[in-house]
This record gives sequence, structure tokens and C-alpha cells, in this order.
Amino acid sequence: MRAPLMHHMAEALAHHHIATFRYDYPYSHRLESGYTEDLIDPLKVLLQTTRAATQAAHDRAPDLPLFLAGRSMSGQVMSLLLAREPLPHVGGLICYVYPNRWRALLPDTVAHLPNVPVPMLFIQGARDPEYCNLTQLQAVLAELGTQSVRGEPARSARRAVSNHTLHVIPDADHAFQLPPDSSSTHHDAIREATSTTATWIHHQLKASDNAPPHPS
Repeated sequence: MRAPLMHHMAEALAHHHIATFRYDYPYSHRLESGYTEDLIDPLKVLLQTTRAATQAAHDRAPDLPLFLAGRSMSGQVMSLLLAREPLPHVGGLICYVYPNRWRALLPDTVAHLPNVPVPMLFIQGARDPEYCNLTQLQAVLAELGTQSVRGEPARSARRAVSNHTLHVIPDADHAFQLPPDSSSTHHDAIREATSTTATWIHHQLKASDNAPPHPS
């Protein structure tokens, strides 16, 4: 929750009038001496923590639309939670740098995605081969009817989105850092990620407003 990247992301989202409710997993308080995968909480604890945080966010602002957003491992946890037990107050899921190559929690990191019942936005860095196989992720999401959008160095691509969207930030790595010779900066990548998030959320809310009422 106190990680600099998450702080900067929350500040950037606030500029788009998007409030954030951040929380920690229990294991985050054991990281003073450094991160190792064996410190990560069991999957059951991660799911329980996310479920409780989602309910707390809804309870604090029950009249506001609620979207889940998680970076890296949290994207796996949130998508799995939604696939296993749909949460009625959640209108969509945003996954930042989804790590489909990181299998410390799940032996298959994409098998559950078709069971997620809400629209999904994936924002990936183009330079993240250790954690993300973009080709595999694109193929999996294509089966879900995903609109693939690749940003451009000088201008982000903007298109009408479907329920599921993949947006790729050129040159960005797993932390949205860019190489020194890039024409963009780390802050540019954060702005692109959060601007894309805001546009997508606005689209989902507009689509929800225009949806036909459910039969009683």
C-alpha cells in the first residue's frame, strides 16, 4: 500500500476524479528485511484479505461505482476471487502488468479468466518478458472478445473498447519504468495507465447506464 508506485498511481487516478481504497496483505508487514516468495501469504489468506477489503470499500462509499484494480500478483488474486465468487457490487476489474508467467500462486495463471463475470482491462508494459508473455495473454484474451490496443510512443492509441481490453504501453517494464533512451518517462507511463483506466471506467459506466433493465 505504501509502495511509491502505488502512491503515484493513486495520485494520478485522483486527477481523474477516481478515489482509491488501498490495503495491505498481511505478509507486507514482514518485508523489512527484503522480499522473497516464501514470505507471501497462502492463497486462501490473499483471497480473504481481498474479499474483506472489497466489502470495506463498498461499505465506506456504497453509492459510488466500485472497480477492483490490482498490480501484478494482485491482478491474479482479484481475478481468481471474481471467478470463484462474483461480488455483486463490483463493476469491473483492472489488472496492471498481469504476470501470466509468474506461477508462485497458480500453476495456470489464465485458466480462470473466462470465468470472471465482469469487464476486464489489462494494462501491460511492452518490455516485461520476465513476468508477462504478451503473445500468450493476447491469445487468451482474444478468445474472450478482447479489444487489443497498443499505445504509441508519441500518442496513446484510443479506440472504442469492448468489455475486455488489453492496452500495451511501449517500452514500459513491470514497474512502468522506461529505458533512458525512450522518448517517454516513468511519469508518462503512469499517466498513460491511469488515463486509460479512467477512459475505460467511464465507458463501462456509460454502457451500464444504457444497458436494458433486467427482467423482474
